[in-house]
Amino acid sequence: MGKTYVETPYNFDEIKEYIIYDKKKVVHEILVADICFIYDTCAIWSHAKFSDITPLVSYIKSKNGVVIITRTVLMEMCSDDSKIWPEHIDFIKKLSDAGIKVLIFNEEDSLQCIKRVFSGSVGEFNNFLKYALRIARKWKGTVDEIIANSGSDMIKKLCGSENYSKSELFSRFFQVARSSKKPQDNLAEELFMICAAILSNIPDISEYKYIIISEDRSVVRKLVMMTDNLKQYTGARRCSLLTAPRLCQVLIKEGLINTIDELKSIFNCTYKDRKIKVCCSEEYDLKPKEKDFTKKELADKLLNDSNFTVYY
Repeated sequence: MGKTYVETPYNFDEIKEYIIYDKKKVVHEILVADICFIYDTCAIWSHAKFSDITPLVSYIKSKNGVVIITRTVLMEMCSDDSKIWPEHIDFIKKLSDAGIKVLIFNEEDSLQCIKRVFSGSVGEFNNFLKYALRIARKWKGTVDEIIANSGSDMIKKLCGSENYSKSELFSRFFQVARSSKKPQDNLAEELFMICAAILSNIPDISEYKYIIISEDRSVVRKLVMMTDNLKQYTGARRCSLLTAPRLCQVLIKEGLINTIDELKSIFNCTYKDRKIKVCCSEEYDLKPKEKDFTKKELADKLLNDSNFTVYY
């Protein structure tokens, strides 16, 4: 029998004091934050192993940032007994104790965010979701499969060219999507990118307000496709990505880490393989390319080569 998922982990009470989960408060915190750091499950796994999260915390604070854990990511943070892993609880506690606001975000509440900023009809709000789903279907992933299997009536509502204004579609779509969660799928990442696409319609002074923290390289292709569409549709990209190498370069630039040992510690928590694949550019490169580095080689590049730039 395969793993089953629950929306509310059986030990949810163990994290309640360290998170914000009231819907109105979560929406407010997202709107007033300068940057929202959206965690993928794989990044929580690796960051939970960090011996010292002080540089990470200092960076998030310097950006007036909040941490977002979506409902589907929370579902993935559980073991087979539907309880959040102790390591994940400890990581959330450390963030909270350090003064970082950790938000548990139900994906359908992206509707409440845009309703706080825009006025419009039910059909007009549904169009924000429908546009994001059109992008998501191009990924040919889990969301596309869920929509394709939802029946002709639902497909017409979610993807049709005509306005659907009888009721809001956010709750129904995201709840159906979460109920379709399967082991080893990419549902969580696709849903938080759909949310980011919807929220990117909100004007903001931050060029990149929604930063996804992930080691999943499949996210990159989808994110590039999404941001290109958003740039054309909204005039701004709003979304970007931090992998461990890119995060390390940012932390070095901010003066928060400065030794090879600190870098190797982060890499050891993140990567099992000896080689790390990085999309980067070096002096005289005309465009970025993917290269493989050992942990030591990459740490040396990050610390000592001023012409070395990591993209992801």
